[in-house]
Amino acid sequence: MTEPRLLLGIDLGGTSTKLLLETDDGTTVDRAQVATPRGPALADDLVAAVVGFLGGRAVAGAGLTVPGLVDPDGTVLACVNLPWIEGHDLGARLAGVIGAPVRTLNDGEASAGAEALRGAGRGHDDVYVVALGTGIAGKHVVGGTVQRGAHLAAGEIGHLSLDPHGAPCSCGQRGCLETFIGGPHLVRRWHQAGQGRARDAVAAGTDPDPGAQAVVDAARQGDAAARDVAATAVDALAAVLLGVVATLDPGLIVIGGGLAQAEDVIVAPARDAVRRRATFHHVPPVVTAELGPWAGAAGAALAARAVVDDEPAGVLTPST
Repeated sequence: MTEPRLLLGIDLGGTSTKLLLETDDGTTVDRAQVATPRGPALADDLVAAVVGFLGGRAVAGAGLTVPGLVDPDGTVLACVNLPWIEGHDLGARLAGVIGAPVRTLNDGEASAGAEALRGAGRGHDDVYVVALGTGIAGKHVVGGTVQRGAHLAAGEIGHLSLDPHGAPCSCGQRGCLETFIGGPHLVRRWHQAGQGRARDAVAAGTDPDPGAQAVVDAARQGDAAARDVAATAVDALAAVLLGVVATLDPGLIVIGGGLAQAEDVIVAPARDAVRRRATFHHVPPVVTAELGPWAGAAGAALAARAVVDDEPAGVLTPST
């Protein structure tokens, strides 16, 4: 009986890196999470971490995600959080050590592909995946292929401006979706409301930097300022989702990221708002992502399968 081939998924994040080893049918063999190396020695330290994790186990291929823009040949073109890897092909370096092909891809692309093929989108051929976190991004997955766009930059819905006179965004525009629902901006708006738990916590010195989850929790508990901030964020998200429906007509919308866990405060109200506003649009089901923080590593494993099977960049091969 032939032994199943092993595939390695590596999700390189700004602070932590997830390592996932699985068989060809998607069964998890082993997984681990380590601190992401920092500085110019990142490549060497990453290779050492991978070798240590494998412990002599041979893999047929590997996928490596990075939080930045990746050229189809695997070169990292831009990576704000890990600038040391810009201009480098980490996959080629890793392939030479583990003796197997490696495909490098954007982390959002990997997460979206995994959700579309293995998570909430399984069974659907046309899925739009939204990630709600510090930043906001969207990826359209059609037939197992992530639509990258002509310049590899498709899906930057977080930088669609909804109010040209609104708050400054990191991209240089004003009033982008990110300024309404991006995690730090939710907290900023809560602070600016000048009332509620945010003000009290900061004044008391008990929570000098509450995160987005604190806003969600406060909204659930009836904090008026938090509820207003959440409602504004939901309205902005609904407006952009309706635009996605009008332009792409996806068969399913999956909402992931940290804020997706707030089904009652964020996802369900956004779903209802899209349906209320729709006129000629065919509104698809809007559901919550299923894979959580390991979606990127799962997507990297799918990329590993694709590179072993000699599929072109952007194609993610589902489990056999």
